Amino acid sequence: MDEEKLNSNNSNFKMTTEEAIRLIDIIKERISEETLEFPSIGTKLEFDVFARREDTKFIVSIRRGKIDKKKCTYQGRTYFNNIPLLRLDITNSFHINSDGTKIEGNHLHIYNEITEMRDAVPFNIKNADLYECCLEFFKKFNIIQDNVGILYQMSVEEEI
Repeated sequence: MDEEKLNSNNSNFKMTTEEAIRLIDIIKERISEETLEFPSIGTKLEFDVFARREDTKFIVSIRRGKIDKKKCTYQGRTYFNNIPLLRLDITNSFHINSDGTKIEGNHLHIYNEITEMRDAVPFNIKNADLYECCLEFFKKFNIIQDNVGILYQMSVEEEI
């Protein structure tokens, strides 16, 4: 994909599945070395990651559920055009794909040019700890730092 298309900030811009997979797979690292705090219940954290080889910036967001304290969404998207590439939903609920397939529990959305982010695949993780899920998402989005400088402290309301 040429840089002009990627930087066009056109909200109607679509990319191919191959381009999305390529962007997911390139090695990324945090831009800032500042320590970040994992979001508390009902809040979100966003930070930038950078692919040096491609000279391309991405946004990572972590959004915690308000009602279900175990619910969390991790998303990686393009900086320009704000296109979601990969999203991991940690949930006790379910997701229904465009073909009617029902996925119980945790699932992973991967951008494709036909359904964009509407469809998902099951995401089985043995440890449902939200911080461990976060680290698994970073691996999937190919962020190379071990913990990406995120401090995780469980609040009193989460321990209940």
